[in-house]
Amino acid sequence: MTTETPSCPESPRVIRADDPAELLAAARLSFGAVPRDCLLMVGHAGHGTRPVLTCSPVREMSEPAGREHLENHLTLMRERGCTGALALLIAGDGTEPVDAHEIDDWAGVLAPMVLDVAARMLPDPFPVHPMWVLGDGSVRQVLLVAGEGDAPGEVWVSPAEELLPFDRTRAAMEAVLEGRNLRRGRAEREALRALGAQLALHPASGEPAEAADLFARARESVSRLAAAGQAGGTGSGRFVTDCEQLCAMLSALAVDAVHWELLAVCVDRGSRRSVDREELLQELTSDPSRRPHADVCAGGDWYHSLELLRDAATGAMDGADPASAAVARDAWRGITAVLTLLSWWNHRFAAAGDLVDDLLRRDPASTLAPLLATMIDTPIPPAWWPEE
Repeated sequence: MTTETPSCPESPRVIRADDPAELLAAARLSFGAVPRDCLLMVGHAGHGTRPVLTCSPVREMSEPAGREHLENHLTLMRERGCTGALALLIAGDGTEPVDAHEIDDWAGVLAPMVLDVAARMLPDPFPVHPMWVLGDGSVRQVLLVAGEGDAPGEVWVSPAEELLPFDRTRAAMEAVLEGRNLRRGRAEREALRALGAQLALHPASGEPAEAADLFARARESVSRLAAAGQAGGTGSGRFVTDCEQLCAMLSALAVDAVHWELLAVCVDRGSRRSVDREELLQELTSDPSRRPHADVCAGGDWYHSLELLRDAATGAMDGADPASAAVARDAWRGITAVLTLLSWWNHRFAAAGDLVDDLLRRDPASTLAPLLATMIDTPIPPAWWPEE
């Protein structure tokens, strides 16, 4: 089962385990993304220990090897020192409308499967309690009560209760007081896609040495463009200059050597020594001192800028100008590869897998996608671990 483990230094050390809304908010802050259609588990080794958060797509539980995926997931948590876990099955993002029959199915089938697999773990059961199902703005607790003798067990589902919105959770309020950026994302990303459809991109002979400077300028420009797009402002000279910087970055990223250099620039962020460009992946899989800076973790400034650049490239791919679309496809492919490898380095294997799926949908003949998929699915893990 592909999993994700938050890697940002800001990952919470204290989580209110009695409130599923607080758990969901803490996961959103730790992962730098909104958990969706997933099994979220909060592993622990007893009261007062630091939690280990993992997130896995629910779709994998519905596959023929679903139980095996769950067993592997729980085994990995146990190997990391967890003696038990809390679990949430999240339909949609937990708050958006979901068909009532789907929630009933999750509560009556999927949640009991998680509890049953945990109870049958060898050599000892792996306690999973409590077990919640979230969806349509409500929460239900699920219990699997063992039957006597050979009698089958019973599934108990509590009445639905209201799920507290993210903005009203204690975790979100504390994050605001700490000055953390609670990105919502959708509006600004839609603005970048709309803008991308209007860009005129041209083939560029991008030089790897220029990647760091281009990216520094593009980060500032893409943030201003996203904000301006949301506000409906497009007429200033500053806007035109920012569009030029965005075009320069996307055109350069269409060159393979540039997006590989950009990955290396992200790896170098916060490090005292530059990574060997020829041995980049080998270093990440063998040197535990190579740890991602908060900026290149999900939710970090650099990572978020790459997501916005990818949205602009998506818009340009779907634009009317065939020449721009061709350059945008190569740029999009490069940004997707960078984000995939950063997600993998962040132990966000599920997110990396989704990006590879996107790459295969857009480019079925991709020669890069199989390599990335092998790293994620085998898996070939990065050398460092968030808890160390």
